Amino acid sequence: MRNYAEITARVKDLDMPVALLGTIHDYPIHRIRLESSANAPRYVLVTGGVHGDEPAGVAATLQFLERDNTELLKQFAFVVIPCVNPYGYVHNTRENREGVDINRAFETEDVAEVDIVKKAIAQRITTGMSLLQPQFSLAIDFHEDYDATGFYLYEGKRDEQYIGSELATAAKATGPIDAEDSGEDAPGIAEGVYKVASAWGTQGLAPYLLHFHSEHVIISETPTIWPLEQRVALHLSLLDTALKKI
Repeated sequence: MRNYAEITARVKDLDMPVALLGTIHDYPIHRIRLESSANAPRYVLVTGGVHGDEPAGVAATLQFLERDNTELLKQFAFVVIPCVNPYGYVHNTRENREGVDINRAFETEDVAEVDIVKKAIAQRITTGMSLLQPQFSLAIDFHEDYDATGFYLYEGKRDEQYIGSELATAAKATGPIDAEDSGEDAPGIAEGVYKVASAWGTQGLAPYLLHFHSEHVIISETPTIWPLEQRVALHLSLLDTALKKI
């Protein structure tokens, strides 16, 4: 079992606004807003830990919050949810305590973690950072793949002006692209890059956000066989490269 108290302690040590979105089975779900005093023109959502057995995403969100983002805050403001599925994270399970895969449940109304995320996004749009910017310019969700040997990613963009090939090229400095076809029913955009498929509907977090709340979404997938720090570095490399391109 992992120690979720360590996440809470690191979040509390941040010198930035932290909100308690809700508590699931005694585990708090936190939202952190990272912004400068000036109004940034674009807003970005960063999430991890949707699948509890994928700890690199949680580690990546925390490292992102703890590093110096001064230059980025001149252009962006960030909403960060480090761990969407704390019970799964603690118990190293993909699903939540009820056995629900949260990333297949965004079309339902009775999954507590899903309800919390939906309400957090709605609050941000109605009473959050800016009523003039109701959409995220980018939402990125960090994941892992136990069967992969390299990284790959999914991208969804309303204007279909994809940047996935550039993301993959930059990420190769951290590790190789997965050699197998990881796209399943998702069309390929470039090597190791797959389109967020319309066949998914809005069941997953990223397609839900693309449909309702974000102009651009990315799902980054790192191979669990890599060391944790390499997986974290890959996630952050994709985020940083995407921010340069949008």
